[in-house]
Amino acid sequence: MSAVLPTAPTPSPTTASSTEPEAAGPQGQVMRLLRRLRTEADPYPVFDRLRELGPVIPVPALNAAVVTGFQECRHVLRDPAFILPDTAWRDAHADGWRHHRSVVSYAASLPNANPPRHTALRAHLAQGFHRTALAELRPVVTALVHSGLNDLGAALRAHGTADLTEHISRPLPSRVMCKVLSLPDEDAPVLAGLTARWTAAAELFPSEADLDDADAADSALVAYFLRVVQERERCPGRDFLSTWVAAARADGVGIDDIVVHTAQLFVTGFMTVQSSLTSAAYAVLSSPGLTAALRRRPEDMGAAVEEVLRTRPAAAVVGRVATRGCVLAGVPVAAQQRLIVVIPAANRDTRAAATAHLTFGVGVHYCLGAALARLQLGEFLPALLSRFPSLRLADAPVPGDPAPGAPLDPAPMAGIALPHHVRLLTTTARATR
Repeated sequence: MSAVLPTAPTPSPTTASSTEPEAAGPQGQVMRLLRRLRTEADPYPVFDRLRELGPVIPVPALNAAVVTGFQECRHVLRDPAFILPDTAWRDAHADGWRHHRSVVSYAASLPNANPPRHTALRAHLAQGFHRTALAELRPVVTALVHSGLNDLGAALRAHGTADLTEHISRPLPSRVMCKVLSLPDEDAPVLAGLTARWTAAAELFPSEADLDDADAADSALVAYFLRVVQERERCPGRDFLSTWVAAARADGVGIDDIVVHTAQLFVTGFMTVQSSLTSAAYAVLSSPGLTAALRRRPEDMGAAVEEVLRTRPAAAVVGRVATRGCVLAGVPVAAQQRLIVVIPAANRDTRAAATAHLTFGVGVHYCLGAALARLQLGEFLPALLSRFPSLRLADAPVPGDPAPGAPLDPAPMAGIALPHHVRLLTTTARATR
């Protein structure tokens, strides 16, 4: 499918130099490119440019190295010598990092935990994502997909155009996560809205205003999930969340930690799938040839889903810290130096196998919800093509707003979740020339 699915072309040096001033060396170019990620409707040429600068690029101003090569990124993600910048590491090496509660919640969550804490937490949370649980969820996901497509169809009939993100990409994963956690379906829009505001805590260059708003969203999320967790502890059921709360309490996990992990489970399960659904729709609707090929060969749908995941991963940047000095692709890396691992650049590395990708991570930190994300994408794409044979893009996609007044230096090591094309207008009207 890689020959069918369109990918953004790598801009030539001549084209690039005509649109931006010459940067002062690789470090300056890296900083410039990282800041462009949230202002580009299509950021993938930016990732290609980063990779062109080398598989590992030292950035002394950040005490970091940017890692873009596939093999190098895979090595950093797999090798236990490279740890996540968890709360303990930040307390020791990042003064003042606890200023924003949303950043603290992010750093304390499962995706940022190191063994052995990570191992214990994951063992309990994995129960909600095992094969039997996902099999039970499949008809629920199918029904939610068709409910969203019904809403999309109604909006198209009423207005001629409709935002696919509004009707599918945002409500579907939020409602699925409500099912996973046995939360009221009517709470999904509120939780999705709070999550959208919270995401600044997971960005590389958030502004203070963004983080203040993320803190307010974090307070609301914690208050919501505190009520939920306390209720499941008082009146446990047979649902996944009740089981997780009981097991965690039996292991001595405090109620505050349980609340944070539950809230972050919703946040990550919603945020990344929302981006993937929109990216998948954009990839299909922007390529009539791909749409036609998938209709001719629906058995290729699984490969198309994997290609979307490879070329347009939701999480763009993840952080690691070297626990000891080493050399990576010929570049010296000092102990306690940060590694900025750029997943889309690695996935698009031509040195890697055509279908290989790191979208869900690798090793002990492989994404807990990978199968659930694939399930939603796998149900959504064929249903979209079947229900709307004449659906097309009505306008150019609009990216997320850039953070105003972003600081020169990034916040303590975070990741970038990129909900690209947050407005994806569609229509079934015939294109006019």
